[in-house]
Amino acid sequence: MEVMVLTTIEDVAARAEVSRMTVSRVINKKGYVGEETRKRVEAAIRELNYKPNMLAKALVTKRTNILAYVMVNISDPFHNLVKQGFESSAYHGRFTSMMCDVHSAERQRDYFNMFQEICIGGVVFHHLAITQEQIQELEQAGIQCVLMDNEFDIPDVSTVNTDNYAGGRMAAEHLYEKGYRRIGCVHGELAPGNSNSSTLYKDTFQFRIWQQRTAGFTDALKDHGLDPAGFFLCNGQLEVAEPMSYRIVEQILSVNEPITALYCEDDVMALTIYKRLQERGIRVPEQIAIIGHDGLDMIKALHPQITTVEQPRYEMGRTAAQILIEQIEQGAPPRHIVLQPRLLVGETT
Repeated sequence: MEVMVLTTIEDVAARAEVSRMTVSRVINKKGYVGEETRKRVEAAIRELNYKPNMLAKALVTKRTNILAYVMVNISDPFHNLVKQGFESSAYHGRFTSMMCDVHSAERQRDYFNMFQEICIGGVVFHHLAITQEQIQELEQAGIQCVLMDNEFDIPDVSTVNTDNYAGGRMAAEHLYEKGYRRIGCVHGELAPGNSNSSTLYKDTFQFRIWQQRTAGFTDALKDHGLDPAGFFLCNGQLEVAEPMSYRIVEQILSVNEPITALYCEDDVMALTIYKRLQERGIRVPEQIAIIGHDGLDMIKALHPQITTVEQPRYEMGRTAAQILIEQIEQGAPPRHIVLQPRLLVGETT
C-alpha cells in the first residue's frame, strides 16, 4: 500500500534555500522578508503543494485562525449581508469564519467557554448586551473583540455601529418633505418591564436601537414644530409582529384625527402593518404612507416596494472582521466606526 508523505515546513525551507523561520514569516505575513526571498518561498510552497498545519500552529501560538460572528437569531433576515461581509473579510485574511446563534443567556455562556477552549482568534458580538467583565474574560484568554450595536458602551473595545439616530431623523425628514404632518411611529421595546415567560431573549435587553431611532424621529419632527401622532409597540420578529400588527392597525384607524404616515423602525414591522392596511382596504400611500428601516432584501423584492432607511449591512460585517484581523495580526489599537444609513425610496411614501 502506498504511504502518503506530507510535505513539511522544513521541506519548503530546503527547496527555497532559506530558514524555517523565513518560511514561517512568509506564511504568517509577519516580519520582514525580502521580495526575492518571498517569491522563492511562495514558489516552493506551490511546487511542493504545501499546506500549513493549522493545528500544529495553534499549539505553538495558543490561537486558532478562527473568527466568530455572534448574533441573536441566525435566521433573522437582517444578518444575511452582515454575515457575507464578515465571511469575505475573514476569507481574504486567511481566517476561518464561524457563525454563532445566541438565543439564551445559557447559550451565550456556552460560547464563551468554547471560544476559550479552542483558542479562537477573535469574535464580533452583534446586537447583544455584552458587559465589560465578559470582554475582560475573553481578552485575558488572548481573544480579540469587536462590538456591533451593543446595548452598552465599553471603553477601549472596538465598535462598528450604525447611526440609528440619524436613520430615525432621515425617516421623519423624508415624510415631512413629502407633505405628511400627522406621522406616527411603530417601534420595538424601549425599556425593560414588559418581559414574561414568552418574551424573546433579545427583548429582555435590546432597547438601545429603538431608543435611538425613536429619538431621531421625534427630534426631527420637533424641529418642524410637530409632535408624533402616536407611538405603537411592535416587534422585529415576523412571528411576533404578525399578530401584533392587527391590534396596531386598529389603534391607528381609531384615532380622532387620522394618521397620514407611519415610520416603522424595522422593515418587518413595516411589512406586517402594510399587509394589515391592505386587508382593511386602506390605500398606501394615498391614505397612509409607510417607511421602514434596515433595507432588508424582502422589502426590495416587494411590489410596490416599501420605502426604507437602508443600513450598510455588508459593510458592517466586512469592517468588523477587518478590525479583528488588524488587532490580531498587527496589534492595532481599538477603533470606533459609525456607518451611515441611506434612504431607499420606494412606492409607499
